[in-house]
Amino acid sequence: MSGPGTGRELYHALMAAGAAGRELEAWAARELPAYPVQLAPASSYRAFTGLSAVEQDALETELYALSRVADVLCLEFQPPYGGGPVRDGTRMGVGREEYLGFFARLGMAEVGAGGGFDPFLHEIAELVPAEDPDAPIELLDVLWPGLLLGELLFTRAGVRVRAGARVAEPGWADRSPMYWAFRRRGRRPVDLSHGWGSNSQWRTGHRMDFRTADGDRWNVVRHAERVSDHCAGHHRLTPAEADELVRHRCLLRRPVGRPELIADSRVAADLWPYRWSLPEPAACAPGCGGHGAPADG
Repeated sequence: MSGPGTGRELYHALMAAGAAGRELEAWAARELPAYPVQLAPASSYRAFTGLSAVEQDALETELYALSRVADVLCLEFQPPYGGGPVRDGTRMGVGREEYLGFFARLGMAEVGAGGGFDPFLHEIAELVPAEDPDAPIELLDVLWPGLLLGELLFTRAGVRVRAGARVAEPGWADRSPMYWAFRRRGRRPVDLSHGWGSNSQWRTGHRMDFRTADGDRWNVVRHAERVSDHCAGHHRLTPAEADELVRHRCLLRRPVGRPELIADSRVAADLWPYRWSLPEPAACAPGCGGHGAPADG
């Protein structure tokens, strides 16, 4: 990076100022044009997985710090907009075009505004029940934009959707804990940095999802774990539920094996899917690990 923790410095500056405009411009004047060059190796699945572990960690932690900036700026666009229950009332006063313009200067492009619903690109923020309980998820509106850095997903677009209750259940698909999220206005975010000290929390890595010509790579980590290995035991998730948790980063419905579970609860936030990758890595002896690049499939 052009300086240690530059994304972290920007986040702290935004929180201290309580507004975005001047802080974004001051940071950009100092860090551009070098900063996007330093992020570039993360824009390609092949390039990123070819880096050393130290280089990967440095990129992941910087991207994570930058994702905190995106999280706090996006609170402006998130429901509830009126008098509903608000978990995080911070508002930075940034507009959509200002938001997109800032990240475009870092080499990122808007995604998620066209086409149908895609869990790779879209986070369910509002759910409208469909009359047919088996109706598939239908994209109705984009509430905040998503961003890609080359092949790497940086942030998903927040969307309003319609779906049947047996596909996406109200109160779960739009209210259950959102994993790999630091801040959300209307629901519980779950992030590996939560609960750590002021320095330790910044060693958290960004979730690395890549959309490549050979297919999507979900949660690329070293020493990846198979989703199917975690469908029994204390998780009590079906294979489909575990798969959906990785793809959507939240539970779409009350788990069939846990009828007692409350959506907005600490227990629902403790499923720990952080090393589950899709496509699943090949089965191997315990501890064989590897980089975590999923097998082709």
